[in-house]
Amino acid sequence: MILFVDGIDGSGKTTLIRRLRDAITRGGTSAYTAEPLWRYLDAITAPEQFGGWVTSSGGLDVAEALMTAMARRVDDLRGRDPQQPHVLLVDRGPKTVYASARAHAKQQRDKLAPVRALLAEAVRALQDSQPCVAVELSTGAALDVALPRIELAQAVTPRYLRYLHAFSEEMDAESDWPDLPAHRLSPSAPVDQNCRATVEALGRASSKDESYGQGREPRRS
Repeated sequence: MILFVDGIDGSGKTTLIRRLRDAITRGGTSAYTAEPLWRYLDAITAPEQFGGWVTSSGGLDVAEALMTAMARRVDDLRGRDPQQPHVLLVDRGPKTVYASARAHAKQQRDKLAPVRALLAEAVRALQDSQPCVAVELSTGAALDVALPRIELAQAVTPRYLRYLHAFSEEMDAESDWPDLPAHRLSPSAPVDQNCRATVEALGRASSKDESYGQGREPRRS
């Protein structure tokens, strides 16, 4: 099972993943964390370079690079053995990356169509080959919860604040994005509560996937 954890910066993705890894392991199933997205970005070689790369690059260039990197990441996930009895936890799923890219691209979002198609096809292929689900830390006023957390860790420049507002709006916007099966959580809820809800969602998803049997038909687009 592959579990994507979605949400804007500061929504609690990393904390939830850490708790989930411990909770799933205590339940008798192995849990691992997937390679971070930055490792699929050709422009950087370390996570601390990300901020400088973003600020020194054009918004459309950043958007296209993020979506291309996510498509490569999803292709790697598709290559794993679906029969492996463990949960792979992925920080920032396709929806998060798509919303982030659109926030970076601003008025040039229409130019993302080719790379969007590339990512969408990768997601469809993943769903046809692997059991996967997403949880989304986005119910309620996510940015109101996230911003104080971000400000404790770093300076929030006007440019970054504009991006966060756009990112949050994109996460909440209706779109034709081919979403993964998703469960929405509140970023303001206690992490233990969100952890329990996610473990329950994983259990339901695992039961549903097993009910399809070995002859499961591929999902149609």
